[in-house]
Amino acid sequence: MDPREMIKSLQEKRAQQRTALDAILEAVQKDNRTKLTEDERSRFTAGEGEIKEIDARVAELDEQIRADEAAEATRKRYDLKPEIEVRSEPLTYQNGNGHSYFLDLARVQLNRGDADGGVASAAARLQRHAAEMDVEMVKRAKARDAAAERDRTSLDRDLRRSSGGRETIFEKRVNPNRTDGQGGYFVPPLWLVDDYVDLPRFGRTLANAVRPLALPSGTDSINVPKVATGTAVGVQTADAGAVTSQDLTDTYVTAPVRTLAGQQDIALQLLDQSPVGFDEIVFTDLIADYNQKLDIQCWNGTGSNGQLKGLLNVSGINSVTWTDSTPTLPEMYAPMMQALSQSATKRKMMPSAVFLTPARWFWMASQLDAQNRPFILPETNAPFNPLALQTGGDVEGPVGRVLNFPLLADGNIPANLGAGTNEDRVVTLRTSDVFLWEGSMRSRVLAEVLSGTLQVRLQVYNYAAFMPDRRPETISVISGTGLVAPTGF
Repeated sequence: MDPREMIKSLQEKRAQQRTALDAILEAVQKDNRTKLTEDERSRFTAGEGEIKEIDARVAELDEQIRADEAAEATRKRYDLKPEIEVRSEPLTYQNGNGHSYFLDLARVQLNRGDADGGVASAAARLQRHAAEMDVEMVKRAKARDAAAERDRTSLDRDLRRSSGGRETIFEKRVNPNRTDGQGGYFVPPLWLVDDYVDLPRFGRTLANAVRPLALPSGTDSINVPKVATGTAVGVQTADAGAVTSQDLTDTYVTAPVRTLAGQQDIALQLLDQSPVGFDEIVFTDLIADYNQKLDIQCWNGTGSNGQLKGLLNVSGINSVTWTDSTPTLPEMYAPMMQALSQSATKRKMMPSAVFLTPARWFWMASQLDAQNRPFILPETNAPFNPLALQTGGDVEGPVGRVLNFPLLADGNIPANLGAGTNEDRVVTLRTSDVFLWEGSMRSRVLAEVLSGTLQVRLQVYNYAAFMPDRRPETISVISGTGLVAPTGF
């Protein structure tokens, strides 16, 4: 859609939201009230948030239009060729079109190879890809910067009250070496970057469940201020008596930006002569391992030696010990309720999910009552007062519910913990309290380092920052001999 048409549509939507907000205020005035009801406040806040998002999007589109107009004026002034912009025509490196981005890189860098038009055709494809990426990646960079700014604004709005009302609470420390770079030859085809969701390893259940945020460029660590000591209110004992007073103090939580990277050395003959896109297989596998390793870091990273800090290594979390040499599902019910209760009681808000290993879930589903009936049944066939419900069919992600709390299976939860190094963990938390910033995945092909043996090195890397300790009181971890990894599962 043309940006001007999009602005027109957004402005119409904004006017509708503004009318709805005015109607709420008119209803309050008509009833001679001074406050909004909870429902009115919720609708008013949601409407205001949507208007802000519309305004931000309109500003982006307006900036894009102004930039396009300025570029067109410059082009006409100097009689330049029109800027390449990919609209309906396919990209040079498209899924299934037979062209290999990595193989073309290797052909050009080694000046070797006759297939698919040889070195000259490979160079031409790379040049076209670079021109395409000059357009596509700028669009993505602008969208990413806008997303990062929206995330920052959203965090400011959500956290300002707990930081004493400062103008902004989002801080970042900058190291010039961490600036996100881009370049046509070294940006992998968009379909390779985008199509890495369904992968043959344990994925990233936790990383996908927490609050996702765009990592700002040029960022070495992210700091979020936090109230350490709150204000106080008390009863005034008598007229003109002293009013309770307590000074607010603050601290901050930091999330350093870490690098996750992987590489694979491949014989050039394998790239050149393989009947399948072997480079694409390697790239997809590296991305799969990145997703799993990121999720493992989110669970069990130490926070030192370049690692993220994992949920299980946060100080001040709620610990629930379940000691049981012959555990059963009914006996597990009480520790799970204790964990949920502590998350809710100490956080002062309800948790949103329970995480467990797939093996633990299938062990739970295998448990039978005294009449050899399973305790856990599909939601559509649920009996009265079940211990839990089965809601999902995948080995990871949502698999069931307990007390209407989603049960999320994550195969990256360690199962080698405890005194006997044979325990897994069950964790409850409010996922929106945990923040994960991720950058843009990028790749490199290095030929010189292995040129003496006709090999090339494929690399992928990304930057991430994880903040599990912003509110440790939301995290409850069940441990103990009751969670010895079940045999046979």
